[in-house]
Amino acid sequence: MKSITLALILTISGVINAQTFDIDTKNAHVEFEFLHDATKGTLTNVFVQFKMDPENIGGGTINGSVNAATLNTNNRARDKHLKSNDFFDVENFPTLKFSCSSIYQEGEAYKAKGTLTIKGVEKEVIFNLENTNDQFEFKTFIYAIDFGVSPKKNREKSKVSVLVIVPKST
Repeated sequence: MKSITLALILTISGVINAQTFDIDTKNAHVEFEFLHDATKGTLTNVFVQFKMDPENIGGGTINGSVNAATLNTNNRARDKHLKSNDFFDVENFPTLKFSCSSIYQEGEAYKAKGTLTIKGVEKEVIFNLENTNDQFEFKTFIYAIDFGVSPKKNREKSKVSVLVIVPKST
């Protein structure tokens, strides 16, 4: 697995230390899949901000947000219900957010630990970071029931795979 390495840091920050970069995320998106019933969808209108220091990877931050109203499962009736106050309540909670508290290396992999906020509920999550030739990927699993956005009463049946894709600028 290609991990977020010095190449990622140099791609983002050049050789300048501790810079903040707002990434052009016009084509960035979130893919999700409820594993129990294979319901898949996307979220768009993603904003990601990196702050990296090649001399101190652990001091870097990654923060992001996505517009909850962009949720799309290719089923208009389901999407409308998911956006209602029964689930994501996009009228009162229009943004899903991630705020990184640390970046660290575990073996060959890099991880971003932080707080994910969905529907006003904050939970600690760890994203696996990957740097491919043309994009950055952030992968994790969450339980929708933990955020109050699952019809399932069984926690395992509310498990969701989350993949955030941020294409590199060309």
